[in-house]
Amino acid sequence: MQAVVLDKPRQISLEAIAEPVLQAPADVLLRLTSTAICGSDLHIYEGRLGGGERMVIGHEPLGVVERVGSAVVNVRVGDRVTVPTHICCGFCPNCVHGYSAQCLTTNPGKAGAAYGYPGMGGYSGAQTELLRVPFGDANCLRLPGESGDRWEHDFVLLADALPTAFHATELARVRSGDIVVIYGAGAIGLLTAMCAFMRGAIRVFVVDAIPERLDKAGELGAQPIDLREGDPVERILEQIARERSGIAWRGEDANLGATVCIDAVGFQARDPHNYSVEKPTNVISDLSRLIAPNGRLSIIGVFLDSDPHATDEAAQHGDFLIPWGTLFKKGVTIGMGRDDDKRYNDHLRDAIVSGRIKPSAIVSHRLPLREAPDAFAKFDARSDGYIKVVLEP
Repeated sequence: MQAVVLDKPRQISLEAIAEPVLQAPADVLLRLTSTAICGSDLHIYEGRLGGGERMVIGHEPLGVVERVGSAVVNVRVGDRVTVPTHICCGFCPNCVHGYSAQCLTTNPGKAGAAYGYPGMGGYSGAQTELLRVPFGDANCLRLPGESGDRWEHDFVLLADALPTAFHATELARVRSGDIVVIYGAGAIGLLTAMCAFMRGAIRVFVVDAIPERLDKAGELGAQPIDLREGDPVERILEQIARERSGIAWRGEDANLGATVCIDAVGFQARDPHNYSVEKPTNVISDLSRLIAPNGRLSIIGVFLDSDPHATDEAAQHGDFLIPWGTLFKKGVTIGMGRDDDKRYNDHLRDAIVSGRIKPSAIVSHRLPLREAPDAFAKFDARSDGYIKVVLEP
């Protein structure tokens, strides 16, 4: 079968590899109909995450069950399913309590496993034709419809992108009436804006520097803010102040700021004065100024505990200068970490089917698997309007 293989940093190829087999009675084999490229895949592609070792990449699959192990009870051949990026057993203490991203069984000696991800169990990636799914009953989410239908691009985002975005709003407890600021208009930032509106936010600002991404944020109903056009903090605070003036907001003008701030960028944040240069602390610095007293801060962008390629020596060891004094004085609540996708994906499936959310609105390209090398290069360069890419095996 064909698979997308990372040979070394920034070198992707399509290769023939052996088909997976059932290795345990609880396994399922999934024939993929769609598989997406994630921003986290770019970290691996760039050599920033992992040692650049050769591997099948990808962790966002959608497909049809082809074979099931003898112990599988709830999944049948022919079922249309997606599976969470974070592989869970369903019975360890973390899984039982909903923290499947920190499963204690699937990556022995560590917490958390994933497909096609360095240091997370050694599981083969999902940018391929067939995928072995461990603990099939726990991981497979059954879906309505048929392959290639109107939900194809929605359902493929249930593996990772949409649950990650929803997790960002859950960490920040987004609720009716919130003013939300999101830094980052990649796939996760855009989907986070959609989730924030679904949860009742009345105003969402999305900050980025890529025109196509900002245009998409505007299409989704958010207020796009180009960070290269002046200090985004001052511009957003000014807009909030304009909207909250007059006797109806007497006393509230002292609380100017966003009730919720979300970092959907992570360790590759850019210096607004020189966008070609990384400045990993820029986003948290801006958000600490933007957030209102007693606000809620969510950090869903990836941060690494080791990054030899970082321009800042402290960041190479996972250390970052954080404005704790400002955040403490404001009484800010902070949530962060990988998403427990299994906890959310059935609710989000139902939201898609009912029409409450249409995540496929952010999919910019659908390409055959053989075009993966070119897709990675363009996605990494943020060129040609590449926002979210779905590959067809």
